[in-house]
Amino acid sequence: MAVDLVIIGRAYLGGSFEEVAIGVDGGTIVSVTKPSLAPSSDARIEFGGKFLILPGMVDIHVHMREPGLEYKEDWGTGSRSAVKGGVTLVVDMPNNAPPANNCERLREKLLRASEKSLVDFAFYAGFNPRPEELEGCRNLFVGFKLYPEELFSQEVLNVFRYASTLGRPVVVHAEDPHFFRDAPRHSEARPPIAERSGVLRALDLAEATGAWLHVTHLSTEAALLEVLRAKTFLQPRVTFDVTPHHALLNDSLYSSALARIAVVNPPLRSEGDRRAVYASLKNRLADALVTDHAPHKLEEKLGEKPAPGFPGLEIALHVLLEEVFSGRLSLSAIELYSRKPAELLGFRKGVIAPGFDGDIVVVAREEWSIRGEEFESKAKYTPFEGHVLHTKTHAVYVRGLEVYTAGYFMADKGGRLAVPRG
Repeated sequence: MAVDLVIIGRAYLGGSFEEVAIGVDGGTIVSVTKPSLAPSSDARIEFGGKFLILPGMVDIHVHMREPGLEYKEDWGTGSRSAVKGGVTLVVDMPNNAPPANNCERLREKLLRASEKSLVDFAFYAGFNPRPEELEGCRNLFVGFKLYPEELFSQEVLNVFRYASTLGRPVVVHAEDPHFFRDAPRHSEARPPIAERSGVLRALDLAEATGAWLHVTHLSTEAALLEVLRAKTFLQPRVTFDVTPHHALLNDSLYSSALARIAVVNPPLRSEGDRRAVYASLKNRLADALVTDHAPHKLEEKLGEKPAPGFPGLEIALHVLLEEVFSGRLSLSAIELYSRKPAELLGFRKGVIAPGFDGDIVVVAREEWSIRGEEFESKAKYTPFEGHVLHTKTHAVYVRGLEVYTAGYFMADKGGRLAVPRG
């Protein structure tokens, strides 16, 4: 019997590139064989020498903004950004307006995403002092997200306890607001000690409740060491992720023309901290790479108090591949943005193997420069402006369906809620 699709070319398979034929049927990879052993198929596509085939990337920290903040981004523009960056699954944060912290708001988000998204998606639930109110929609969220003020609230223990009963992560933006201060430089307004204090607070809560703690976008060496120590010695599960901007950029940008564009929380840090974050990628200590894709209107970035964050979905994979093909990171670093985050949350994605979703990304080996004005995102700026890269997304398949080829989008929706195994 013929399968729906066969893709032939050099594909990343567990640490190396091999010439293979990938069979996809009913949205799932059903075979990975030598090209000579490819099954018969309704469609067959061969990618030649300048192309590389990867699993779809998995970004477990994005802000699609809809519902409530569509003027910054929506599920259409955000998912096109994901596709252009080779990302086929995004996990969306709950800081909508109002926050997605109850069943009604999560159902509204599901409706909006289903109507517009080209890629598959999942959601975190926001801080709710009575988290048991979410019992009726447990299938709509994969974990909880806490921001600094919520981490230091009196009711936060309720969230950790409830998450522990579900076996789902509490994702924490670990900074202590008590250390925030007015300062001319953004990295001084939120000093490194704020992150270490936030991490220690989160670790105490995890130890007290047995909850799985996931610390997101770690930015300082001191906090990183606390988390690595806890991963080794603390009984509850502790995981963490880092971003390309904290691994590759430092706070010297706050003295440049990109100073306001580069404002992000936690801030870009010293060169020493940057090196520590990079080392966590290089040594495969981090559990995932994430973008923290956080679009704002340009006017919000250029004001006296710039909104924190910037878009990242369209460039993260290619920034990562630049480090890989330059020899600074191993080839297996690709898995920090594919297999590892998917595995972390229990999705059958991020791997080219039978039984996994047929999410395939084809990249071309070609040189280009990052230009924010060319982004699909509504936010057309980036602190990586002008960086030269040598891979570019050529084609994207989501569950075997072609959604992008050679600069053209082949669909305007089709993404669906991703459900973790079990």
